[in-house]
Amino acid sequence: MAYSPATNLTTTGTLQHLATVYYARKALDQLMVMFRFLLGTEPDVLPLRSGKTIQWYRYNLFTANTTPASEGTVGQGIGLSSGTVSATVSEYADFLTISTLLQDTAIDPIVVNASFNLGYRAGLSVDTIVRTEFDSISTTRIGTLGASLSSSDFRRAVALLSGANVLPKMNDDFVGIIHPYVAYDLKSDNTAGGFIDVMKYAQPQTLLTNEIGRVESVRLFKTTNVSTDGVAAPNTKYRTYVIGKGASGAVDLAGSGPTRVEDPSKQDFKIMVSKGGPSVFDPEGMIASAVAYRFVFVTKLLDPNTPRFKVIEADASIV
Repeated sequence: MAYSPATNLTTTGTLQHLATVYYARKALDQLMVMFRFLLGTEPDVLPLRSGKTIQWYRYNLFTANTTPASEGTVGQGIGLSSGTVSATVSEYADFLTISTLLQDTAIDPIVVNASFNLGYRAGLSVDTIVRTEFDSISTTRIGTLGASLSSSDFRRAVALLSGANVLPKMNDDFVGIIHPYVAYDLKSDNTAGGFIDVMKYAQPQTLLTNEIGRVESVRLFKTTNVSTDGVAAPNTKYRTYVIGKGASGAVDLAGSGPTRVEDPSKQDFKIMVSKGGPSVFDPEGMIASAVAYRFVFVTKLLDPNTPRFKVIEADASIV
């Protein structure tokens, strides 16, 4: 008998009942940024029923007195003086709704997935709000001493801050927030006494989320949510933030502040899920669920006279 190929194939047009696609029930992973900028702030809370504006104050330092006192003569008293900084909290909120039919027929747990994605938006919003405040003063920006970011740039930033009497943010270290592209160049700098990987810390200490190492008394934390100078690649300059103590405040309205999320793949932002169903506002029960977030928050640079941070703008050699 002569060989005859199969007459019915998966592509046979008359077999219209065949399943053509298998839908995976689990969503693929997403490319998410780390939220690092709250690490560079001083947290505070605005109590309830205390208005919307918080005001900080700082005494002005006295200058040196180099004039000898006159013997037997009572001198002239000197007066204290102070300055203030204020900020007003604002509400931030978003929501989405899911129809009853969609919730009943979706192949995935759509309310859970919607909650996660809305929480990511909320966390990214907080991080970006804080970063934007750090970006609001252009006088803090400095370039690199060489073609790429190196340990000498951090040495200069720390010297400039220390020369203005700015104290470290984290014990004896400043906080550094850096993009992976320029971190690559920093790690390639083999200058003695330069970058130290976290695995080579001389003194044991608690490592924080996404901490990559230390250079010139700056502990470095990696994120892609830094700003740039806005120039198109390959001439884009990425901003690295070197932050001291008292640079910026981050204020929550008591009980309504944002969730402190650093790694969105491991931490969840607080989300509100409301179950729908027939009601006065939806008599037919067309909406099954509503997913929302709301927080009340403000961030503010705390020293208008001497910004307590530096921003290093650097080209990245790998892009």
